[in-house]
Amino acid sequence: MEKPAARRVPRTGEIDCDELLFERLRSLRKKLADERKVPAYIVFGDTTLRAMARTYRVKIDDMDEIPGMGQKKRAEFGEVFASTIAAYLESSPRVEFSS
Repeated sequence: MEKPAARRVPRTGEIDCDELLFERLRSLRKKLADERKVPAYIVFGDTTLRAMARTYRVKIDDMDEIPGMGQKKRAEFGEVFASTIAAYLESSPRVEFSS
């Protein structure tokens, strides 16, 4: 008998975001981390990915206010994450969030 898919329960203080985009960004983070042979959190933490999946920044210069996105990480990873977000938006609508 097949089990029903588990529903994801948000953690307290977690940032509301586009969950589909968040999962796509998590997959990208894992791929980049595996290539570098480092844990995924070294690339970006979940808070950073959730902020990206909420704000839909498609230009590297617009990522300044993303938590965990310093100059070094923006230079190394910003372009690939921005282009992944842009590609996602080509086939998926933005989700609106209350403040």
